[in-house]
Amino acid sequence: MTDDRTPPPEPPLVPTALMATDPATDPSILWTIAREEPRLRRWLVANPAASPALLETISQLGGPGVRRALEVLLDEGSGNQSSSSSSTAKA
Repeated sequence: MTDDRTPPPEPPLVPTALMATDPATDPSILWTIAREEPRLRRWLVANPAASPALLETISQLGGPGVRRALEVLLDEGSGNQSSSSSSTAKA
């Protein structure tokens, strides 16, 4: 007897922080994470492939740790260091 059934579908994709920070992650997946996974938005900020539009969307949507992640990104981008890292460097 021949089994004519189709194979089951692939399991759904479960987004992770590693996926959110990986520059090789497809941009459409990054956008899905931004829209549907508030707990992972802060990790998208650390992704060097995150577009300015994606970062703007994340800043508007917010989520746990998003504000701090954006502050760190902006501080790094402007060459500023926090006072704790400056004092550590001098010691």
